Amino acid sequence: MQISPEKIKHFRKENGWSQEVLAKATGLSLRTIQRIEKDGNASSETQLALAGALDKPLKLLCHVSEQIEVLWKWRSIMQNLIALIVVICAVGMLLLFGGDLGMFADFYGALFLLLFMYACTIIAFSSHGLFKSIVGLKFLFSSEITPSNYTKHLATIYKKQLAFLYGGSFIAFVVGSVSILSNLANIETMAELGAAWAVNLLIFFYASVGAEGVLRPLATKLSS
Repeated sequence: MQISPEKIKHFRKENGWSQEVLAKATGLSLRTIQRIEKDGNASSETQLALAGALDKPLKLLCHVSEQIEVLWKWRSIMQNLIALIVVICAVGMLLLFGGDLGMFADFYGALFLLLFMYACTIIAFSSHGLFKSIVGLKFLFSSEITPSNYTKHLATIYKKQLAFLYGGSFIAFVVGSVSILSNLANIETMAELGAAWAVNLLIFFYASVGAEGVLRPLATKLSS
């Protein structure tokens, strides 16, 4: 396993340590610490010394390869694409049975959910994690993915995005509910009140479609 220079720097600075302090804590030379923070090359003994001094599991200090071994087959790509189309069509049929498609259109609600989820992703996993989650959507159409630390990390991001989606929908629902209840005096008919609550519930629909139709299948594929 190769040590991640970025992680060593991060945890060192998190402790408020200079390279000299880390060298003393590990019993290594300053030049060794400088070399590790430059190229990540370290012997097994050195890796254990770093893990002990920083009080972190060794796996947490290791570099996570961003190369995923994936088997791309045209047949598999088409099968997954057809499956995704079937899901979209099934949801579309439900909307048609429910009435006018315009009733289910809420551009601002969908935009809020998307921005909320990706903003939380940046906070939790940095902009690099956001970029990986967007690029990783292509694995919806892959057939075989070799498990690795990177696939586990990517699956973790998607699982957290599930929580972010549902969390964002709950926040939007609470805000919408407060708004409706605070303006009851301005709602003249029961039809207007019903329409207001219907629009307020749409945010859960958008969240569940994105979470259960895309993110959960993708996270399951990467972690299985």
